[in-house]
Amino acid sequence: MAQPLNSVKSPRKSTKKPRLFLKRDEKISKGLRSVASLQIEAALWELKGNNVSPEPIHNARTYIKKVHSIVQLAAPALGRMQRESLMKQLQEASSRLAPLRDSEMQVQSLDLVIETAALPPEQFSSLRSGLADIAKQRRINDTRQIPLVMNFLRKVLKSIPEWPLDMLEGKGIRRRIRRTYRRGRTTLEVCQVSGNQALFHAWRKLVKQLGYQLQITAKFWPDSATDLIASVDRIGELAGRERDYSLLIQTMKQGPRTRSSEQLIAVMEELIPPLRKETLENGVLFYDLKPKFFIEPLDL
Repeated sequence: MAQPLNSVKSPRKSTKKPRLFLKRDEKISKGLRSVASLQIEAALWELKGNNVSPEPIHNARTYIKKVHSIVQLAAPALGRMQRESLMKQLQEASSRLAPLRDSEMQVQSLDLVIETAALPPEQFSSLRSGLADIAKQRRINDTRQIPLVMNFLRKVLKSIPEWPLDMLEGKGIRRRIRRTYRRGRTTLEVCQVSGNQALFHAWRKLVKQLGYQLQITAKFWPDSATDLIASVDRIGELAGRERDYSLLIQTMKQGPRTRSSEQLIAVMEELIPPLRKETLENGVLFYDLKPKFFIEPLDL
């Protein structure tokens, strides 16, 4: 099988992942500002030189999402207008990188489908080449987006020292995590009786947001929330694969319909239901506790 695009080694040296967790011996306000700044700085580093390579784009989007979760935790102290302004800038930065990420992932998704279904790779080489060309063209076209993304991120970074978090206490953080957990639990219940793909995707994002919030507060959970974070990662892995297959189906249905493309669409449409079922089953196990009991072990 051909080598996935983002498996090609980059000449750039990767950075060490910035600290995301709060320390027990630091004030909450200082800790949140610090970890938020570290994430933004890491995202800017990944994008320097207008880098549109797959790994840096993925890393930058992940750092942006982590800052989004930090802002959600700090929401009670930030106030509506400031919170909405920050969210808008983060969302704008992330959305401008999304097409780059999606075009690269389509090649990887194709490879994974071929491997999972034990299909002959040579039969789909022209399809793969077409997707790789689309990803290449997207990198060329979207280079101009990177300075705009970096501008949004610099604005957020500049604002962080002025975030009015001094009055934020542990109970406020607890309430926000409980709220994220409750929203995810409620959305899961609806997903179980609905085949709505948009709702499933919304639930996936809530799970991911909770996962970042668990990482941020890990030092205040028993065993650093290791099992909880692992469960969230598993749900995210499964739901992310379902999302990527769905996006690839959309792309292939918009392109020329060939025997090979029809076969791949049919295979993915068979893979998605059990994948979604496994994701929801993992979700049911994770969201077994009521919100007040889930948050109880958090010593913050």
